Amino acid sequence: MKNKKIQSVRAWGVGLLFLVLMMIASCQEDGLPEGELKCPVEAVEGQEDDVVGKWKLVERRTISLFSGEIEVKDYSCDNVLYCFKPDGVLQINDNVGGWGYETGVNNYELIPPAENEDHIKLRIGDLKWPFKIGESEMTLNMAHVDGPIFRFLRIE
Repeated sequence: MKNKKIQSVRAWGVGLLFLVLMMIASCQEDGLPEGELKCPVEAVEGQEDDVVGKWKLVERRTISLFSGEIEVKDYSCDNVLYCFKPDGVLQINDNVGGWGYETGVNNYELIPPAENEDHIKLRIGDLKWPFKIGESEMTLNMAHVDGPIFRFLRIE
């Protein structure tokens, strides 16, 4: 009798655990695997140290220093375009709005790393962004001050 009672409690406990896990799984947001985008964006290669060209915003990542929560917003299906011209002019075209810079013209400048820094900065208007650039990808990163990380792909 005692064994049947223990088995019944175990079965009930396993069933409850399964139910709780299913509820937790159903509450999870349907996220894409890391690095994948909702809409395909064909990136082109350019010079690794040259920002001149047209870049498409594909992702904004915000990491809360307080809670550690990570929020990822995919912009790959939107048309948020940054066109960096050789004369230091940045033309922004934004069909989304409300996330950062508005559609319009800004000045930009690449700032070499200071003596105690290991990264260059990209000044857009009055704001200096820690900045990484590769042949086809660029990142603007303000995470050190609880700000966003923007990921762009070179499209021209």
